[in-house]
Amino acid sequence: MMQMNKHFPAERHIVLANGLRVHLVPRPDFHQMAANLTVDFGGRDDTFYWKNQTITQPLGVAHFLEHRIFGQPDYDAFQKLSELGADANAFTSQSRTSYYFTSLANNLAALSELLHFTQTPYFPEDAVKREAQIISQEADMYQDNVDARLYRMLLGQLYPGDLLGEEIVGNHVSLDQITGQTLQTAFEAFYQPGNMDIFVTGAFDADAVLATIEQSTAGQRSGNVVAQVNTPKLAEPQTEPKIVSLPTNRTKVALGQRWRTPETMPTGRAGLKEMIAVSLALDLVFGELSPQYMDWYDAGIIDDDFSVEFEWERGFAFITVATDTPEPETVISEISTVLRHLAHTFAQLQSEFDLVKKDAMGRAVNRFNFMEEDAVSFEGNLFDGSTVMDEYSILEEIDVTFVQSVLDQNPLPEISSIIVRPNLGLL
Repeated sequence: MMQMNKHFPAERHIVLANGLRVHLVPRPDFHQMAANLTVDFGGRDDTFYWKNQTITQPLGVAHFLEHRIFGQPDYDAFQKLSELGADANAFTSQSRTSYYFTSLANNLAALSELLHFTQTPYFPEDAVKREAQIISQEADMYQDNVDARLYRMLLGQLYPGDLLGEEIVGNHVSLDQITGQTLQTAFEAFYQPGNMDIFVTGAFDADAVLATIEQSTAGQRSGNVVAQVNTPKLAEPQTEPKIVSLPTNRTKVALGQRWRTPETMPTGRAGLKEMIAVSLALDLVFGELSPQYMDWYDAGIIDDDFSVEFEWERGFAFITVATDTPEPETVISEISTVLRHLAHTFAQLQSEFDLVKKDAMGRAVNRFNFMEEDAVSFEGNLFDGSTVMDEYSILEEIDVTFVQSVLDQNPLPEISSIIVRPNLGLL
């Protein structure tokens, strides 16, 4: 196998005195750099223990904070980053919030700004109210998106009563409840240096970048206690297919299946290795060249939009399968059978494993060429600061025996499903 780390300078992983985790991944042959500041705080973290009390906040606070923190006392950080030659953006997942930019090489001014505005809370009530109206429009857009609603409804079946079944952006009711003090509390509880990772990749002077980080607002802040997130107790998944009508031209089906329980999920590099192993198994069993896929496709019960995803975040992991289909009940039956016997099906296809592995390694190698994708995909503390180099190294060492053992040791629970039937009268 090719040793990719021989082709790049060594990565540097450092923890500053205040707890800020720094990850420098130089790529000197490129003309760009990318940086990502990730906070271990996301949409699902509405209840937490902090300052000797349990606090529950409205749905959507993490995403709201992501929007509002760009607004500084006398300027807009998004605009300033643009003026500094950086293309910036941000996103919120269920368990983290990330702020990132790409620019030409060695843009220390943009890096310094990223490490300043994300540490500087400013939440005047009039600005918060205006932001709530903007995000309400975003929430309406998700309600108008059939695929987004299907996904959330599936998670609602898979995790009944859990925030995973709710939109991360919140809703009209919850957004009206968010105040400047709500955001300030969330900021103080989670936006602490010890709860953050800064990842920089591309063309840059490593010593200059490290000095910039150390001298920045993030590097100089005192580290305070981080809130302890409440881990919700999971209810059993709903296994009866849920049938709904939505404004779509074709019948849609989505299935979901949990992977492990929060208590048994491996963490750090072990978690990353297991996630990669399961992803390889799903590629082999459900990929476009698999016998199952070809049979379903030739029979016309799935289409080109057939997708299988494996998601792994702090505290949960699950498999989803989705497709348009004229035969929803047949699709649910067929896919459910394969999922319930995933280990057995994988064992029958082991002779093709090397092809799937080589394809995954090729995709990993390709990611070395895209600075923004490398930065955005950085998971922070979830996998102990692992980078694409770590993913490639794990792919190199994983063999079919390991994947089979992971599947054998983790029998999958029951399956949740949604059928969406067209109702064009809802348009």
